[in-house]
Amino acid sequence: MLDRGEDDDWFKSPFIVTFGALAAAGILGATVWLLYARRPVVDLSCLRDRNFSIGCVLMAAFAAILYGSAVLVPQLAQQRLGYTATLAGLVLSPGAVLIVMEIPIISRLMPHVQTRYLIATGFLLLALALAYAHTLVPDVDYATLVKMRSAQSIAIGFLFVPITTLAYLTVPRRLNNDASALFTMFRNVAGSVGIALSTAMIRERMQVRMAHLSGHMTPLSQNYADTLRRTAKTIMDTTGEPHAAALQTATGRLYETFASQAAILAYIDVFAILSIFCLCFLPLTFFFSPVKAAGAGAGH
Repeated sequence: MLDRGEDDDWFKSPFIVTFGALAAAGILGATVWLLYARRPVVDLSCLRDRNFSIGCVLMAAFAAILYGSAVLVPQLAQQRLGYTATLAGLVLSPGAVLIVMEIPIISRLMPHVQTRYLIATGFLLLALALAYAHTLVPDVDYATLVKMRSAQSIAIGFLFVPITTLAYLTVPRRLNNDASALFTMFRNVAGSVGIALSTAMIRERMQVRMAHLSGHMTPLSQNYADTLRRTAKTIMDTTGEPHAAALQTATGRLYETFASQAAILAYIDVFAILSIFCLCFLPLTFFFSPVKAAGAGAGH
């Protein structure tokens, strides 16, 4: 439903309305059934635990931001910069190496620092990393893309393990399996929603940016007229095309530049939105129990 929303004009589409209603009815019906069934598939009473409920919310937010931002970098590299799938994957690889190196360090810090402070640091670092992506330019090079993704990856070590540890810290042992199922569901569903919304926002923001920039793509704009004339003259000098054909080719090239710049601005906008979304969840981390998770949750 989310994947097709941008193409089908969201709730103006009978398909979107139908499946939106079915999804809402399914979630509501499943919740009521799980609350009142004598032997529910998943015991929702584990959500009464404050640490676990906050952990589910923060993990869902983290997953949405993580997957939403992760899909943007290779998408940008392949669709706008002409990277192959292999090269786009190599943009992500250094970040994965950083995570592997970082997790043991975070695990050693957890017995000495309140775990909620580590989580707050992770959300802050992720917000700053996404803000750093706000410096994106149309001719961005490979090294800069790697730095942007690696900066985002550094925050993952501060979030994934600490959130999981605190979420299970005070859950009764008999509810371990139920809590694990719910926690995984929140993470996976939120990650899928994050991917769908990020790609949809790219399209929406690109349309907005093109609408704003189109005011400069007119003969009434002196800069546009001068650039079009210079580009047409260059084409005539290099290819020998007649003036009319060269002018048409020059117009096409300027439109390509126009679309490319609108797309880059759209990616910048989405990175900024994700950064603000990160900061919104930062205060929630201080509602966790103030503990140092020394071997916390080992039985979970």
